[in-house]
Amino acid sequence: MFRLAAVRFTWAMSPSPAVLLATVAALSAAVVGGVFYAFSTFVMRGLSRGGAAAAVTAMRGINAEAQSNGAFLTVFLGSAAVAATVGVMAVVHLRQPGSGWILAGAVLATVPLVVTVAVNVPLNDHLAALDVTTLPVDDFSRVWMDYLRTWTLWNHVRSVAPLLGSMLMVVGLRLR
Repeated sequence: MFRLAAVRFTWAMSPSPAVLLATVAALSAAVVGGVFYAFSTFVMRGLSRGGAAAAVTAMRGINAEAQSNGAFLTVFLGSAAVAATVGVMAVVHLRQPGSGWILAGAVLATVPLVVTVAVNVPLNDHLAALDVTTLPVDDFSRVWMDYLRTWTLWNHVRSVAPLLGSMLMVVGLRLR
C-alpha cells in the first residue's frame, strides 16, 4: 500500500514532456548566452592586448576550432533546435498560461543562431580569407578594429538574447 502511494505521488509530480523540453531550452539558452557573454566581456579585449596581428591570428584559430568542436556545436545548435521545438509547442498551446512567455523566450533563444549565420560567420570568413603575409602592418590594426567593433556588437546581441530568452521561458514555466 505504501509503495503504491509513493508511485502515485511520483507520477503526479512528474512534469510533462513539454515542461521538460522547455526547461532544457531555458538552461541551454543560458549556457549559450554565457559563452558569448565571456567573449563580449573579456575574450575579445584580451585578444586585442596582444596587438592586431596576434589578435587576427588568434581569432582565426578560435573560429576554426568553433567550426569543428563537437561539444560546442552540440550545445549551440542543439539549443537552437530545442528552442525552436519549444516555440512551436508554445504556439500550439498558446491559450495555456505561460505559453506566451515561453514562446517569446524561445524566439530570443534562437537569435544567436540567426545572428551567427547572418553576421558573425561572414565576418569570420572575411578574416580567414585575409592574406596576412601581404597585409601591411598598419592595415592589421584597421582590419582588426573594424572586425572587433562589428563582431563584438553583434556578439552582444548573441549574449543578451538567449539570456533574456532563458528568463522568459522560466517565467512561462512558473505560470503553468
